[in-house]
Amino acid sequence: MKSRKGIFISIQKAQYYIVLISLIPALIIISISENKRAHQWETITAQEALNQANSIAQFQYSITESTRQMLATLAALPEFKELNTIAMKPILQNIHAQNNAYLNFTALNAQGVIMASSRLEPGVSLKGRPHIEAVLRNARFSPGSYIVGLVENTPSFSYAYPIISEQGALIGAIAATYKLSSYETYIKELTISKDTVLGIVDRYGTRLFYYPPSATNPLGKPIKYEVWERMLQGKERDVFLMSGSDGIKRFYAYAKLKLVPDEQPYMYVVYGIPYQVIMDRVLPILYQELALILGTMGLAILLTRLSYKSLFGHRLSALIDFTRFISHEQETFPKIEPDPTKDLGIIQKALYSMYTTLQDQNRKQQEYDTALQKAIQEKTLLIKEVHHRVKNDFQLIQSLINLESVNCENIEAFKEAIESRITSMSLVHQMLYETTTQGCIDLAMYAREIIGLLINIKGTNFPISLDFQTEAILAPVDTAITFGLLLNELVMNSLKHGLSSEQPSRFTLILTRQVTQVHLEFSDSGPGFPDDFSFATSKGLGIQLAIGLAEQLGGTLRWENNEGARFILDFPHPPI
Repeated sequence: MKSRKGIFISIQKAQYYIVLISLIPALIIISISENKRAHQWETITAQEALNQANSIAQFQYSITESTRQMLATLAALPEFKELNTIAMKPILQNIHAQNNAYLNFTALNAQGVIMASSRLEPGVSLKGRPHIEAVLRNARFSPGSYIVGLVENTPSFSYAYPIISEQGALIGAIAATYKLSSYETYIKELTISKDTVLGIVDRYGTRLFYYPPSATNPLGKPIKYEVWERMLQGKERDVFLMSGSDGIKRFYAYAKLKLVPDEQPYMYVVYGIPYQVIMDRVLPILYQELALILGTMGLAILLTRLSYKSLFGHRLSALIDFTRFISHEQETFPKIEPDPTKDLGIIQKALYSMYTTLQDQNRKQQEYDTALQKAIQEKTLLIKEVHHRVKNDFQLIQSLINLESVNCENIEAFKEAIESRITSMSLVHQMLYETTTQGCIDLAMYAREIIGLLINIKGTNFPISLDFQTEAILAPVDTAITFGLLLNELVMNSLKHGLSSEQPSRFTLILTRQVTQVHLEFSDSGPGFPDDFSFATSKGLGIQLAIGLAEQLGGTLRWENNEGARFILDFPHPPI
């Protein structure tokens, strides 16, 4: 009967486990619910970050557009179209006084040399700056990149607008430098939570502005490469989750600012909301729900503990006392009140019935075990004695034949033949009482033993190499004796005719099982059979005996010359 493995615990513990298991669906529901809630808050937070980035981008667009309009107005004035140095300077100073968010306003000629400025002296060349190069090359409004102003050494962002003469030729440009610190006024109007960051980056990935100020995010330095690469390869506006330079994981929303849709962005706005914000929103609800579940579980366990004794405790204790008595752990027969229930009551009745039955069965089993053990010992001794006597009988016959051979002609051949056959038969009985498989012989092992013994009996002067290709095949004693006598004749034939002093001698034995047949091959490396050889004309006693033994096994012995003499036999595998 197949056993069923299980977990063995007390009924009281099982009740506790049932209570705990019954709460698992609630925990799963809470887990799924909180997971969905977290995903919803992720979506909300990501959208919030994107909205803030878009809002800041619109603010920056308004700065860029107001700067463009202001510079375009100045470039249209006659004083600037004529590059009147004396007239341009007071105009620039007046504009600067009205717009303190800017660091400087400058008018340049077509070579990028300052003609007039609100703060700089004429004659300074600004041609190497990107926004100046772009406006002189493209003759259109061009934002620049991060620069440090020549006046106050202040981080700034520059713009440039072309000055076109009345004839339509590019004669110079007007540049405005916007102080990046001016963004702080706008930031003060925003409500920014802890660890939320706001950044503005130029077209080269250089940090223009960062709030709140941080040592890990200095102005004028490149932003984190992974963040910059993500924005470069991304869409016009997008959100992604990544850890910043300070190691805090955030939802980073960005917006690319362009003057013309098909051009590269001149600026990027980044707004990052920490992922912890989601945890701060989700975890309090999760803790409340878990506290409710734990409270429910504690109450259920308490009620289970209080009700255990009245429901199961007394009855189980009585049954435990009775089982201890049965197992001799308790000497006094316990007093148990009849239990009318259909569960523990049935167990109680069954235990009483089992007790009386086991008493009778134990007595009978002890008597049976004693008799059986005695019979087994007697049978084992008898079988070994029988096999030992049979072996001794064969040895006696062998000795008598050796004595009788003194008076026989060609007595050596006669002695050798009889001795090899008796040895093969004796080997069966020896293997019988040495093996643990009563009544069966391993033909492969038997065959190897026979060949070794026969080579020793023959006493050849030539070394013989043996090649055994066998597998274990069990057979009853009668079949094994017939098989052994057959193999004896084949080996003795090879020992007589298959050895040569001119080449190494080799015997090959193949013994395998093929479905319901046993396949036997025995071959030597000698000269083989004569050309006119056949079983029908052979007068050798050994060959004729081998043919008869093969028929007893249920097969037909065949022969062939194949680099020596080869015998082949297929016979049915005998039932065991």
